[in-house]
Amino acid sequence: MDRNNTLLCFAHGTSQGWEAICVDFDISVQGDSLQHAQKLLGESIALYVECALEEDEATQRKLLNRRAPFFTRLTLTFKLLAFNIFHGRRQEAQASFPLLCPA
Repeated sequence: MDRNNTLLCFAHGTSQGWEAICVDFDISVQGDSLQHAQKLLGESIALYVECALEEDEATQRKLLNRRAPFFTRLTLTFKLLAFNIFHGRRQEAQASFPLLCPA
C-alpha cells in the first residue's frame, strides 16, 4: 500500500451507537457517536499498521494489502448511495469518511 494513501471508511448509526469500518484494511469498531467511532477506527488502524510494520516483508505486504471482501465494499457503497438519494446527507445515520494511512 502506498503510505500516502487515504483510507476509505464507512460508518452507520444503529440503536446501540455507531459502527465504523475501514474497507482498505477490513477493520471495524463500535462507538457511542460518529466522532467516537471515527476516533476508535483511527486508533485501531494506527495500531494495526504499527504491528504490521514489525513483521517480515512478506507478512507486511499481506497485512497492508488486506481488503474487506468485494461484496462487503459493494454493499457499503450501495447502502450509502441509496441512503443519500432517499434521505439526503444526514450524518446521524450514514457516513463515509477518509482517514490518512498512518504508515
